[in-house]
Amino acid sequence: MSSNSNARPFSTTTAVHPGHLPRVYKTGRMEKRIATAAVAAVGIGYGVSKYKQFQEYKDTCNAEAAASSRRQNEAMMNAYADRSSLAELEAAMKAYDSARKN
Repeated sequence: MSSNSNARPFSTTTAVHPGHLPRVYKTGRMEKRIATAAVAAVGIGYGVSKYKQFQEYKDTCNAEAAASSRRQNEAMMNAYADRSSLAELEAAMKAYDSARKN
């Protein structure tokens, strides 16, 4: 048992890791911050891209609907009256109202 007398005593305050590991962990914190910022930037860029794509789609749909409505209204007015006299305009309004009710 005399060979054990040269061994270091075990204690909980003894460092378990090699001396270079604390420096690696400190640089890892910076890398985590950079990675977090990069992921956030990519996420924001993706969100902005999807928002712009949705707005363009919505604008296209609104423009198509407005053009369709305008064509339909012009066709109705051309079909019912040429707007040259008051009597024709009144007859066109009556026909237009009856068509809308049906």
